[in-house]
Amino acid sequence: MQYQLAKGLAVPSIRSCVILGSSLIGAGAIAMMGAGASSADSGLNFTPGNNGLLNSGTGNSGILNGGAGNTGIANNLIMPGFGNSGVANGLLGGSGNTGVANLGDLNTGIANIGQFQQGIANIGTTQLGIANIGAGQVGLANIGCANGGAVNVGCGNLGAVNVGNGRVGILRLGF
Repeated sequence: MQYQLAKGLAVPSIRSCVILGSSLIGAGAIAMMGAGASSADSGLNFTPGNNGLLNSGTGNSGILNGGAGNTGIANNLIMPGFGNSGVANGLLGGSGNTGVANLGDLNTGIANIGQFQQGIANIGTTQLGIANIGAGQVGLANIGCANGGAVNVGCGNLGAVNVGNGRVGILRLGF
């Protein structure tokens, strides 16, 4: 005896269609899951290849990162760059920065502008400290080049509050 539905269709033919349809849906879900895993995306991002939220570029992890290979929040958001870590590094371009709001390349700290800066609010190249302007400064609020100490103006000064070039000590003014 063969069972029939109210419309006169045989049950085995409907069961076969249901099994086939279920297997196709399952295979499609597995294929989509495999494709998603291979792209290593997670979160809601503007471009593929990112993890986090609203990242563009590629290989970024965090929130609102642009460029490539950035980690954190809002790195390279406006201009391109790569390899920044922290918050708002390289907003106007730059790469390899670590910290907060560094512009340029290979800066570490907070609000450094230029290259190879370490510290806070240094402007120029290869500075170490706080609020130095120029090149090769170490210390606090030096302006010029290769000064070490605090509030030196000129080049090659070592100490505190020196003005001129090559001054060593405290309060050496070269007028």
